[in-house]
Amino acid sequence: MCGIGKYTKSVIDLKKNIFITLILCCFVSLWGQTEMENLQKYQYYRQRFDTYFMVVGNNLGESLVVCNRNRNLGANICFGQHGVHFGYYLGMLATEYALLERDNQPLQATETLNELVSALDAYCKQLDKCENYFGEEKRLDGFFIRENVPIDYLDSTKDLGQYHLSRLNKNRTSEQVYDKNTGSFFGLEKGEPGYANALFEVEAQKLPMSQDEAYGVMMGLALVKKCVPNLAEKAKYLFELITLHIIGKNGQNGCPNEGYMIKKPDCTSISESTGGNTAFFAYGIAAAAEKVTEKPRETFINTFSAADRKYSVQNYWHKGKLYTPIGKNNMYYIWKICGNGVPGQQEWNRAMASTLGAIGDSWGKRTDKAITKNVYWTKGEKKHDWRTFYLSLWRFLHDKQGNETEKQMIVKELNSAPQYGPYNYKSADFPTNFAGGGWAYTYRYRATISEQFEGSTFVGTFNGLDYMLMYNLYQLLYATSDNSLPKYHK
Repeated sequence: MCGIGKYTKSVIDLKKNIFITLILCCFVSLWGQTEMENLQKYQYYRQRFDTYFMVVGNNLGESLVVCNRNRNLGANICFGQHGVHFGYYLGMLATEYALLERDNQPLQATETLNELVSALDAYCKQLDKCENYFGEEKRLDGFFIRENVPIDYLDSTKDLGQYHLSRLNKNRTSEQVYDKNTGSFFGLEKGEPGYANALFEVEAQKLPMSQDEAYGVMMGLALVKKCVPNLAEKAKYLFELITLHIIGKNGQNGCPNEGYMIKKPDCTSISESTGGNTAFFAYGIAAAAEKVTEKPRETFINTFSAADRKYSVQNYWHKGKLYTPIGKNNMYYIWKICGNGVPGQQEWNRAMASTLGAIGDSWGKRTDKAITKNVYWTKGEKKHDWRTFYLSLWRFLHDKQGNETEKQMIVKELNSAPQYGPYNYKSADFPTNFAGGGWAYTYRYRATISEQFEGSTFVGTFNGLDYMLMYNLYQLLYATSDNSLPKYHK
């Protein structure tokens, strides 16, 4: 609390002292006010998420993440790209638990731990044990489906459907749908979720995992292992199962080993166009698994098939044409090439490489530089700029000291997050109707600069897990013994 200073007999001097002291107080307290506002924003986002994007429980579809609400401005909930969002969810819960424990909030820590246990249970029972959708017996083997929400999840004629419908529409009425006149949901601020009574593109036949969804879940498990000692062994085990499956070591489910291809339970391969071939990231996968499971790296290296070896990588950082075929003897060389920026301009490839690099610390002394090249630049043009998130993930997982420049970038991002949550409501009538500050996409740290700041075809109200996980990593990295950050609590 700011004081006024010592009493003086001179009224003029007193006024001067008051004026100077107040000015100093404003400068000193501005930082603290911003930090407190960001914690309060986290608390609001958390409550918003709990109310409109999550139903914790043991029934089918519960403890799975609503990724996008009001998709295309409709009265619906969407579970698309669930593996990535679910990884953010696991990471948010794990880091939240660590912070509550750190700041002596045992009751709240237990609540978060219970929610995390429910989430891991949902992964095992609903996402991994999914072989029944492919004509096989259920088993826990590292293969998972993208979501497992029943088509009657919001069916008001059934008791459970009515419960979900009521639970996800707390303080909402059927009138609070999108209003074309205002560009928001009736009676609500932009970012506040609207009414929802339908599922968006949820099918009875479930879609198989892809490698980007696998890496998303693996990131969450790495944070669980780091933050929650009681769940560390479970996280390691699940991480190992996923890794063995995505590199093609499928002996545990009876499929022949045909190299780095993700296979469905019936042993048919997931196509490369839908994320089935993992050969390009072989070294990054093995290094990440070694770090998390604490087993030898060789455990997570497969034989490269003829199909794998037919792919080659052009090292375009050198003059001329230098092509390198993929194989066991040069898998690290290929990964070093990735450290200069994954070839091509697809942002999801760079996000995947950065995730694996951060988990495995696999570019050695230059991991921070390699992550920066992947998350910032594409052929000399600023395309993404996810430095805050992936560098913080890497620093936290491997006990690296925080960086003041990165800290200021994080603060700027957190400060810019919208008060009522991220959203993109752009339409023909309102082409600039989206959240400012780079929060106009379903998850910021996999989006291009344009998608972050101008929105994309992913229109709707977003769950804010990207903000919450980024905030928690910031707290874990930069809170010090002098209480420069406010005491953490839900």
